[in-house]
Amino acid sequence: MQETPYKIHRIMRQLSHGCTRASKCTLPAILKFDCDDSPHCVYNENVVVRLGQTLHVPIADGVLTHTGDGPAFASLEIGSPGLSLPNVIDSRIERIARTYPGEAAALTAFDILIGNWDRKQNLKASVATPHIKLFLGFDHSHALLNLKEDPWDSIKCLGSTDLTVRFHPFYGYVDLDILHWWAERIAATPDAYIRECCMMGKTFRAVTEDLQEYLSQALVKRKNLLPSIIAENEPTITGEA
Repeated sequence: MQETPYKIHRIMRQLSHGCTRASKCTLPAILKFDCDDSPHCVYNENVVVRLGQTLHVPIADGVLTHTGDGPAFASLEIGSPGLSLPNVIDSRIERIARTYPGEAAALTAFDILIGNWDRKQNLKASVATPHIKLFLGFDHSHALLNLKEDPWDSIKCLGSTDLTVRFHPFYGYVDLDILHWWAERIAATPDAYIRECCMMGKTFRAVTEDLQEYLSQALVKRKNLLPSIIAENEPTITGEA
């Protein structure tokens, strides 16, 4: 996976005269909050970033922050000077899958793991600048606890063999051999790592510790079943169903 550039908004004063020449700076980010349509958005986004970092899946980084309304999630804005990253359109999906076969397979397996049915255009990929490699998914507010309207129904679904993701931009384009490799890799992740990604150590907004614990159990079960879930749903994933 390639290193990801994030935009710098402003470089301010240098903090010291040391060899690192450390300076204060600001980075632009997309601030996300819980809302009626996505009541567990902040928790979901935070857990997904933890999972993505643990599994080394290409998704954008972000951090928790606080506003006057409480915790929010700041997704760092992707980009660098001279790099144009327009929204991905359907006609470019096949080219992106050919240019980034490993990344496309990793993201597809990851979306099936977390039940993210809302990938659509929530993706940035550089295809017009071959000397710059960049591929990242973002926006996971409708995965995990927001897979269904009720969080307990979401957990039940994630703990089953249901594919959950009926449509995905890379279905029909993803390399099946690489997809199966990623499924096996994710399944081999220690259970404790998955659990640690889900647990906040306290109730987090509307997400109780019980919800966090049951979600972690469902995701552990799902990652262990991921190779068979993908194998049993190959016709849908290849676009032949």
